[in-house]
Amino acid sequence: MRRALLSVVVVAAAAVLAPVALAKGKVAFEDTIPSGGSSSVTITTHRAASFRVLLRVPTAGRAKLYLVGKHAPRGGPLIATSNTAPSGACQGAAGSFYCKGSYEPLPKGTYTWRVTWVGSPKAPAHVELTVRW
Repeated sequence: MRRALLSVVVVAAAAVLAPVALAKGKVAFEDTIPSGGSSSVTITTHRAASFRVLLRVPTAGRAKLYLVGKHAPRGGPLIATSNTAPSGACQGAAGSFYCKGSYEPLPKGTYTWRVTWVGSPKAPAHVELTVRW
């Protein structure tokens, strides 16, 4: 009887702890970037990861979001905005662009998300970047 009860407790504990072991990661990053400058955040994953990003930048200027790393895709920014029209991944509201992007599973490793900003007229920008994997 005790063995059966112990087995039930172990199975119940495993069911409760399994989602914790499979938990995904999230980083929220905020910074003020001077015009012509950039800022970055580095993330190290210990298994393959599919990244999803949300970038908030002012509409008065141009922002670009890059992913840099040994296994990162090459070819340019994931997100690029301008003060005349946002990229297809962005929507404007009340002076801010909200931009979304994603990457398919990338191998484990260290990745750096870099945001560049060119303000109009040379104004700094408060940017917010949320990365989930």
